[in-house]
Amino acid sequence: MSDPISLNEIPDPRMMVRSSDEPGIGGNFRVRTEEFLVEELSEFEPCGSGEHLYLRIMKNGVSHGKMINCLKDFFQVNELSIGYAGMKDRRAITHQTVSIHTDREPPAELNEPGLQIIWADRHSHKLRKGQLQGNRFVIRIRDVDPLDAPKVWKILQILAGNGLPNAYMSQRFGYRLNNHRLGVALVERRWKDLLDELLGTEGSDYPIHEQTVRECYMNGRYEKAIQHCSREWWAERAVLKELNNGAMPAKACAAVPGRIRQLWIDAAQASIYNSLLAMRLQDGTAHKLLPGDIPWNHQRSQWYRLDREALDEPSLVERVREIDISATGPLHGKRMPEPGEEIQRLESLAADTAKVNPALLLEEGGPRRGGRRPLRVPLRNHDLEAGTDEHGSFISISFDLPKGAYATGVLSEVMGFEAIEERGWLNDSP
Repeated sequence: MSDPISLNEIPDPRMMVRSSDEPGIGGNFRVRTEEFLVEELSEFEPCGSGEHLYLRIMKNGVSHGKMINCLKDFFQVNELSIGYAGMKDRRAITHQTVSIHTDREPPAELNEPGLQIIWADRHSHKLRKGQLQGNRFVIRIRDVDPLDAPKVWKILQILAGNGLPNAYMSQRFGYRLNNHRLGVALVERRWKDLLDELLGTEGSDYPIHEQTVRECYMNGRYEKAIQHCSREWWAERAVLKELNNGAMPAKACAAVPGRIRQLWIDAAQASIYNSLLAMRLQDGTAHKLLPGDIPWNHQRSQWYRLDREALDEPSLVERVREIDISATGPLHGKRMPEPGEEIQRLESLAADTAKVNPALLLEEGGPRRGGRRPLRVPLRNHDLEAGTDEHGSFISISFDLPKGAYATGVLSEVMGFEAIEERGWLNDSP
């Protein structure tokens, strides 16, 4: 059996293939918080009575965790009593609905700057993750020529006609773009490699301000490393405490909270999906159904089986053209339905390219992991505005996306991959 490859040999997981050949316009986004707006599109309205208080909250520059902690403190409930359909960006103004299992009346305002209650109502059940139609985005792009607006409109028209490639964007892979590498080390039980990637100096790029704590880890000075941990390093601190107490690597890795370890496996899973999507965009089949494909019904938000003979039916061809049905890519796990042999070969090649063993995702991912993800999603109700204001020139775009899709996917098509990179510290990494 060959030795496992270095984690550094596992490639960049981002999907670096664009849907169109149109050049991006560059520029900057999220220059100001108020220039990135997200409005959650609800799946249903509260009925007006019940045990759960529903709040529509405007969040301005506040993280999801801080919002949840504020609600926990005010209503004196645990986190399981709070429901939400999806997490929203911190660096944005967002509108979303949350539910709280409480008999308390809604407050006039919350004791947290940046949080505002828009309306309150009651409903009979908790709001669950995924219970939303999607999100509407309004994003202002700065440092661009307003005369490039026709170029942007052409790109939006292409996306509206063909669908947006449904890639996992960099948010899925963490601030160092290495969650997938940690996921591979986890499922392969390479505990020392995992610790070195998480805490060391020889793995993926990291911000320069982490240099001291990482050098302390490499030198076995765990107590000193703990002292240099930032507030955000709460999971890393837990690992370092175990190491400082003499724990072996496997036990130290077990100190990472389960939900973080699951995110690492999710990222490894997503890297295979992105690899498959890139292949099908390059060969021109991402917008088609091939023999062996498992289709996705966008109206029902679910996959289904299709008879091979139905591929040529005019009604099906029309539904594919209208982005009512799309092909799917793999999310490996025990619950993932296997496609036909032709597609299995493509997906196996994608896993080889991503350097992730899908069999280990089945073994180590747990009984509930796995599924299919559409290779594209519809972009609806797109609009555009361009001009100049007190802050300079801009092009503003607005559009609706279904749940699970990334607005940065649209921005990568409009601006180009380089322009949407928000990790400014990369230029100063060791």
